[in-house]
Amino acid sequence: MNRRTFLTFSAGATAGLMITPIPWKLTDDASIWTQNWQWNPKVPKRAIYFAEMASKLDPSGSGVKVAVVNGNAVGVAGNVDHPLGKGAVSTMAAAEVGLLHSPARVRQPMLKTATGFKAISWDEAETILTGKLSEARGEVAMVSGDDTGSANEIFAALVNGLDGSFYMMPGETQSAHKALEMMGGEGRIAYDIENADYVLFLGADALESSGTSTRNARVFSETHPTGKAASAKYVYAGPVMNNTAVVCDQWIQAKPGAAATVALGLSRILMDNGAVANAKGFASFKQNVAQGYAPAHVERETGVRADVLKKIARELAAAKRPLVIAGSEFGQGAGARALMASLGLNVLLGQMGQSVKIIPGAPAVVQGAGSESERYAADVIPFLKGVAEGRDGAKVLMVYDANPAYGLPQTQAMAKAMDKAAYTVSFSSFMDETAERANLIMPNSMTAERYDDLYTPHGAGTATYSVNKPLVKSAFDTRTTADVMLSVASRLGMDLGYASFKDVLQAKATRLGASWSSLRQGKAWTSASASSAQLNLAPCAAPAVRAIGEGTLALAPVVKHNIGTSKVAMPPHSAGSIRDTELSGVQTVVQMNAKTARMSGVKAGETVKLMGPGGEMTAQVYVSEKVMTGVVAAPLGFGHTAWDGFSKGVGENAFKLLAAADDPETGLSVWSTNRVTIATA
Repeated sequence: MNRRTFLTFSAGATAGLMITPIPWKLTDDASIWTQNWQWNPKVPKRAIYFAEMASKLDPSGSGVKVAVVNGNAVGVAGNVDHPLGKGAVSTMAAAEVGLLHSPARVRQPMLKTATGFKAISWDEAETILTGKLSEARGEVAMVSGDDTGSANEIFAALVNGLDGSFYMMPGETQSAHKALEMMGGEGRIAYDIENADYVLFLGADALESSGTSTRNARVFSETHPTGKAASAKYVYAGPVMNNTAVVCDQWIQAKPGAAATVALGLSRILMDNGAVANAKGFASFKQNVAQGYAPAHVERETGVRADVLKKIARELAAAKRPLVIAGSEFGQGAGARALMASLGLNVLLGQMGQSVKIIPGAPAVVQGAGSESERYAADVIPFLKGVAEGRDGAKVLMVYDANPAYGLPQTQAMAKAMDKAAYTVSFSSFMDETAERANLIMPNSMTAERYDDLYTPHGAGTATYSVNKPLVKSAFDTRTTADVMLSVASRLGMDLGYASFKDVLQAKATRLGASWSSLRQGKAWTSASASSAQLNLAPCAAPAVRAIGEGTLALAPVVKHNIGTSKVAMPPHSAGSIRDTELSGVQTVVQMNAKTARMSGVKAGETVKLMGPGGEMTAQVYVSEKVMTGVVAAPLGFGHTAWDGFSKGVGENAFKLLAAADDPETGLSVWSTNRVTIATA
């Protein structure tokens, strides 16, 4: 072999090796074999498991599976078997694990001193609270933001036993209770969205923040398969192309707080075309609607063109199984009027008992707690305003699962109420704005650390019940608030009938006829039972509440759960999902369309001041045609003065622009129709 032949052979061999898969396959096999060497670390068998849980951070109560490794929760996955999630995982449900070790968590009971907070023991904390409550009989108040839990029964029974006042935070559940009460019904409103072929959302951001939004979004995706024809039509009416409107088949521009008027306008058209209802109060309803809701009038009041309104009415009448869901664009402040008007419309469409049902409320098992409707009867807004202004007294004010110093209209007055109450106790898991003002903090354990339950969120299709058990050891020295209050009641000499919250949940399961062992395993109980009682339509055409404030623009607050809720700040894992159309640096961004910007004399990127009836805020302008003319859209969730480094000092709180007004027809406070003035800062 000469030199030329050798070089030719070598080149050929090299090229052959590069082409053949043999060396690459051997390299791949070697990497796999080396992973199996016994000295390499591995996850021990049966060290990881998935436990089922219903999220209490997620307002829609979706069921999830929590991955647990060696006693530590490490992740969240969907649970296809749970009726409120159907396999989907919401932003807030995903935060159940991430927030377990949040730097904002309160790690042990804290007592406020002249120089700040100091840590105390649970025995000291319970002794202090017991002493304060025993001295404050007759002037005790408690506010709860838990719309689905039996803990409220313990709180209400304790407060009632002390001749005090119990309040639920305002929201869709309270509005629904009031609507049903005025219409002669009782229970909870259920929407059978799974079987609807035409869904009209009036204001309600039902795929993001309203009702069982996680379930609704899952149903939407099933009816709108990629690459195939949709099996149902979804229409959204509201002032902003929000996360619901952007995926719906049609977006109808309607002013903030217009849901009730649009529903009554549709009812007028249907009745003009012969629709009738065999329901109590129909004659009165028909007369009131005929007098005040002609399409031209509805167009002036709501911005919905008369021809569009007539087209929607025709489509609703032609659908086999239509469904109308109404509410506030941001989940609170609409009162009961929108729900009553939409129920009247659903009755006209023949959908009561079909797409819309009235299902039983949660049965009470704690003596002295009152009924569910009774617990939702009192309006907390005038009470807190009264405390702030010195008209109402509260020697002890307790707050559970809520942050009224941040997430209510007239934020400054709500925060002042916390300061003016003689003694404030927070049960928050986090150092939020309300806890920061409290005299005593007794931190609640997180969902994965405690026993808790979840009964039928507003808008669920059927009655559902889930029980959570501790999946992991508490990360800090926290306790389940319901157990703490049972202990405090015992110290006060009050017998609420139960030694532990677990016993209450077991009694609730028995009362419902549910299997305790199945519930403990994370399986949800469901019931298809519904009320056959007829609703009275007479109150459904209640007069509209006047706009609040004299500003030139209507304010449309926008809720996105990746920014947070009214009681939980932005989860850290969501920080990267905030868009520059929502936040610029640390400045809140508000949106308006080009015509509104010209009318207001402002430009894109300009810093402006918004002045509402509740207060002021500065923001940067973003011009977008996703907002209807005459409206400025402001994201909720920014502007925290407490919490962690991801939320504190980021943007401004749009809640402080809002003011509440009394609705004389329903007796509830409303704040979904605020107006603001805008000026360059």
